[in-house]
Amino acid sequence: LVFAESPRGQFKKAAFEAVTYGKKTAALLGTECVALTLGPVKDAGDLGRYGAARVINIADASLEHFDSQAYSATIASAAKELGASVIILSHTSTGKSVAGRLAVRLNAGLVSGASALPTVSGSALHVKKGVFSGKSIAEFEIKSAVKVISLMGNAVKPEVSGSAVNVESLSTP
Repeated sequence: LVFAESPRGQFKKAAFEAVTYGKKTAALLGTECVALTLGPVKDAGDLGRYGAARVINIADASLEHFDSQAYSATIASAAKELGASVIILSHTSTGKSVAGRLAVRLNAGLVSGASALPTVSGSALHVKKGVFSGKSIAEFEIKSAVKVISLMGNAVKPEVSGSAVNVESLSTP
């Protein structure tokens, strides 16, 4: 499940990077990439062009303005409902605010600021990220059943690999 940020209803490059990363991670795990958008979004189906097999929108009025608690609760309930085992966010101010709360709600392992695609080892994911101000690279192993990864900007180049898809609606509990 990829949370595609859409400030003021518009996607930025970070959302396309996250969906591309999500598609490649889903391929490693033998599953499909599902993109999630919150609030009113223009052209949400375009995320399919970057690899999302499905795009789901939760258009609740309470999600029009960013609130980390509301966003994390909504993303967590969507992840549970969809049976997502990996949740990917952008490592932006929004992603940083939501990632920790989301990991706690889902009892998940978290790597923030990932800089490369993960590798799979059994049920664990190995994720690399820069440490010591980028002077070194560390590899983290996430063994939990649910995994949360925030993707550092410019770590993956957005790739157009499909076509636009229909947007499905999901209601919040």
